[in-house]
Amino acid sequence: MKTLDRYIARTVIVGFVLALAGLVAVFSVINFTQELKDARTDGYGVFRAAWFVVLTLPSEAYQLLPAAALLGTVNGLGGLAASSELVAMSACGTSRGRLIRSVLLAASLFVFGAALLGELVAVPLAQRARAQRSILISGGRLLSTANGIWARDGSRFVNVRSPRVDGSLGDLYLYDVDEHRRLRSFAYAREASYTADRWRLTDLVENEVSDRGVTTRKIAATDWNTSLDPQQLRLLLLPPEDLSMPDLHQSIGAFRRRGENPARHQLAFWRRVMMPMVTGVMVLLAVPFVLTAPRGVALGQRIVAGALVGIGFQMFNQTFGGIGLAVGLEPWLTAMLPGAAMLAVCLWWMRRAAW
Repeated sequence: MKTLDRYIARTVIVGFVLALAGLVAVFSVINFTQELKDARTDGYGVFRAAWFVVLTLPSEAYQLLPAAALLGTVNGLGGLAASSELVAMSACGTSRGRLIRSVLLAASLFVFGAALLGELVAVPLAQRARAQRSILISGGRLLSTANGIWARDGSRFVNVRSPRVDGSLGDLYLYDVDEHRRLRSFAYAREASYTADRWRLTDLVENEVSDRGVTTRKIAATDWNTSLDPQQLRLLLLPPEDLSMPDLHQSIGAFRRRGENPARHQLAFWRRVMMPMVTGVMVLLAVPFVLTAPRGVALGQRIVAGALVGIGFQMFNQTFGGIGLAVGLEPWLTAMLPGAAMLAVCLWWMRRAAW
């Protein structure tokens, strides 16, 4: 039975790898097409856009893991079914429960390795890619990091700790230096909003440094003369999906301390937590997908059907995340419900097949 487990595991993992490579190739072409919209002849050109897509390949692969698990398992088990090897295993006394156990064991090994690579490789590469992209697009004036956005605005250096999707900025730190790189003043603003083609700072605390010491003044609201473009800042916003789990945990805590809604970061965190469970459900779904198919169904038809279901689930999962945020569902529930729905479909299918 150990030999059989190894054989099934090797078959399923090879199917995983091939399916993941195919899906990543398709979505990379789509991402490259999107990046070409921001490419230009100087700075961020076609080559740099292609390099950005290459660096984000591991992150893209991690996001596509559930769809690849379904397609890869269908591919591997479908090949065994097409060559009548599953029939031979059944004739030798291998039950369907034993087969499911072997498949899930292989899937767990693959998912564990993928999750480890996702945190250690995919996240750093994606953050590096977005940092390089932000520098090139802004001409060296902007840098996007996990701790916010750094910008150079004349003699000032601006650190935006909480850039927001709606274009407003939270927790701004402004440092003004002279021609000798000595600090002239530093300030903190709770928020910056862009209205009527101008920035406005709220709850500004400004500290002016001189030979006599530091002079502090507080301003409730004031205009901010800056060359920073809100559209460009929004473009360079680092998405929560490209943050590691420790970074997400710290960001959620920071949002809560400021009294802001951390739902987007919580959703990204819980999706990371739920990823192994969702992937296992997709693997489990592939088993009745293959074993209940009529004998006359070709392997190619099963693969196409598996690809449609896998990509459909991927799109549904992303869409449901937006719906959950819009209606105010708990982020952990939003992350769990798509996988739970697929598990219910799988159990219903197995019951209908009288397993």
